[in-house]
Amino acid sequence: MLTKEDNELLTNVEKGSPMGEVFRRFWIPALLASELSGPDCAPLEVTLLGESLVAFRDTDGKVGLMDKYCPHRGASLFFGRNEECGIRCVYHGWKFDVDGNCVDIPNAPEGDAFKEKIHIKAYPCVEAGSLIWTYMGPAESKPPFPEFEWCNMPEDHRYVNKFIMECNYLQAMEGDYDPGHGPFLHTVLDGGPQVPQFNNNIQAQNRNRPTPENEPFPKAVGPRRQTETDKENWGRVENSDSGLLFVRGGERADGTKFASVSPWMLPIFPVAGTTAGPNTYSTNIRVPIDNHRLMFYRMRWSYEPIPKSEIETYKTDGWYFPEMIPGTFQPVKNVHNHYQIDRNMQKYFNYSGLSCFPLQDISMMEDQWGSLADRTQEHLTSSDFMIIAVRRRLLKVVRNMAEGTEPEEPWRPEAYAYHSGRAIKTEGTIDEAVAEAKAMALKKNIAGSVAV
Repeated sequence: MLTKEDNELLTNVEKGSPMGEVFRRFWIPALLASELSGPDCAPLEVTLLGESLVAFRDTDGKVGLMDKYCPHRGASLFFGRNEECGIRCVYHGWKFDVDGNCVDIPNAPEGDAFKEKIHIKAYPCVEAGSLIWTYMGPAESKPPFPEFEWCNMPEDHRYVNKFIMECNYLQAMEGDYDPGHGPFLHTVLDGGPQVPQFNNNIQAQNRNRPTPENEPFPKAVGPRRQTETDKENWGRVENSDSGLLFVRGGERADGTKFASVSPWMLPIFPVAGTTAGPNTYSTNIRVPIDNHRLMFYRMRWSYEPIPKSEIETYKTDGWYFPEMIPGTFQPVKNVHNHYQIDRNMQKYFNYSGLSCFPLQDISMMEDQWGSLADRTQEHLTSSDFMIIAVRRRLLKVVRNMAEGTEPEEPWRPEAYAYHSGRAIKTEGTIDEAVAEAKAMALKKNIAGSVAV
């Protein structure tokens, strides 16, 4: 459990709070690049870290992200005219460029001189990896852009979409590193259809049980209890220069040695799992909208072009990416309709009664004593060791920030090129397999950096 004070430190991202200032020292996604479809397109409302903003792409294709409200009398710039390299307030015609400079005040004779005194809060933006990123901290503390490899790849090497989650960023992110939940939440029951997308190590083992005459389906048997042997396979945590590494290694019955390494990079860049499929990697980014909501950017990427058929699967099958209410980033199955849980499915086919893989997780995240979990009520166990490690690393950074010490991690852009790695060896030791997996995870395969 956490103390009330530590829970507040970790979860409050408002401007001026220690964690809010930590977030404002990193580059974070603000929206999908595709949301600003072209020069002079319609402005968009964006809420980030509790701040109400408006985004637009100007005539030259540059992206602006600024305070939603005009400094004249507080009118909303969402209704503004995006024209001739700036956004113009429709109330009195005040106009601002992407840097927040006031370039025109047409409603007063002193406007040509007075405009030089007016500036609207604006944040620098970078377009990379199919996303628009922003830095919301002090100009003198702006770090280089992190060297995520997928940001330097062609568009056809990745697929990313986003959707709203109605909870604090921390309880959502913690679900990525929780080895105790997979054998339960994501399990297909005995007697139910074995779904290829499920990882083999979380499928319940089939037990050939006879079907009673009065039952329409075979008896559903859930996952087995976790043992000390399972605990040995959960792995360990190591520090890295951008966050943590979760390291696993073991030996299979046939003597084969296996190992995997999965990084977590400050503050919200987990690499969940080992791979999302053959030669495909996963990246989950949960950006706080405020203390009770977040935008979940869910990405699949590869060093090779992703086949169009696989992209279409991501878009249409509702498995890896949930179906959205048209025109929104709200999943059709959501907290307000209990994710349309199917109790018949839960009884006979899978453990949760939820058909979409990410929604199985999200349903458990969005209501943990509400949208902002009270961690003073927790009773943690040995399977929560990764969660504990992430909290400790975050607490160290946020306490330093509260005392005036800036985080060092944003200034190590090369440490954000980490990805998952795994190794399988028919000869050698487990330690050698771990070393090989770690070398793969920490190796930068694509050179390049994004100018800011």
